[in-house]
Amino acid sequence: MARRPQQSEYIGGEEVREESGWRYPLLIFVATLILSGFVLFFYFGPSPEEIAGDVPRPSVAEDSVILTVGGIPFDVPANHTVFPRDRRAGARESLALYAAWPRMDGYTPSRRTDFIENRANSRRIDVLIEENNTPFDEKQRLEILYKQHVTEAGGVPFEHGLTKYEFGKASSLAPGAGYEDRVMYVGTTEDGEEAVLFCYDHEDEELVPPDCFRIYDISEEVWVRYIFKEVYLPEWRKIDTAVKAFVNDLRADGAS
Repeated sequence: MARRPQQSEYIGGEEVREESGWRYPLLIFVATLILSGFVLFFYFGPSPEEIAGDVPRPSVAEDSVILTVGGIPFDVPANHTVFPRDRRAGARESLALYAAWPRMDGYTPSRRTDFIENRANSRRIDVLIEENNTPFDEKQRLEILYKQHVTEAGGVPFEHGLTKYEFGKASSLAPGAGYEDRVMYVGTTEDGEEAVLFCYDHEDEELVPPDCFRIYDISEEVWVRYIFKEVYLPEWRKIDTAVKAFVNDLRADGAS
């Protein structure tokens, strides 16, 4: 049977053709499909942070890349990196790593709770290698920045070879120095350095398990901040030694 030609007629001397009946439903269907795709991507697709690798995600891979912070190269295995972005070689202002105390192992599924859950007794140690944003080293920070705001200049003798310092609370007459939520400890490490440690003083330790941290310098431009749970404060010297060995082993420039 011959195909019926599209009907047309002349109005006012111009030819008018009838539109096909399927065209507008098809356009509506395509527009709905595209809109649905955008909605699904918005709600279920990766966020810009995930695409950039800025969302914490553990890795079991042991492949390593060279990352540079403040001109110092580090050969970093993927299972020690917190963020996917740090599994790509290049220069960084900061590098976020973690390891399980006491062996300083990288992430494994069997240690998932230590690495993922923020428990008060978690053996996870966070190691942040960062560009130094102050003109002072650790000793200068102690004398110039911290001791100016403690309540007792000489501190109070504490356990584990430490001296404890507390900071004055802020008030309307005396603004705080920004250290009111922490306690400072000063002691001598196994290699003879004077170390400054801080532990956070939280009112509700069930919601925020207390952390302690130290910042030490590995060059004039780069420092290392390591963070551990306060329950391990009695082992702070061993933790300090282990972190230094861990960072030194990562260095790709042969320095230590």
